[in-house]
Amino acid sequence: MEELIATLVLEHGKMKKGLAEVRAATLAKDFLKVAKILREVDAVFRQHIADEEGQVLRLLVGVYGAKGSEEAVAVFRQHRPIYQLMESLGRFATLTPDELASNGERLVALLDEHTNAEETRIFPWAISTRTKTRN
Repeated sequence: MEELIATLVLEHGKMKKGLAEVRAATLAKDFLKVAKILREVDAVFRQHIADEEGQVLRLLVGVYGAKGSEEAVAVFRQHRPIYQLMESLGRFATLTPDELASNGERLVALLDEHTNAEETRIFPWAISTRTKTRN
């Protein structure tokens, strides 16, 4: 579990870096670059969600049940709005520059909030749980 979580934290950094690059490319009106970066971030994000929900959440729900894992479930429910914002940015050709900037800023803020919750609460909880269930 520790190795998986280390990978997930690295992926958080990759996604945040990608979104910063999207913001810079948007300001430079380099929309081909925006599309390229979003495709790269999308590939990381899809696998990232599968790993988090399929392994981290499954562990916590398996040990604590749905009721005892409500905090993790709530954090992982943020995956959908994050993905929806990424999708809206992917349709940048239909957005005004203000809409593109606004959606980008909302996505960055939501991703920051989400990754902070995972890294400070959910991941340590999963590691602790894994350690306890091995003993």
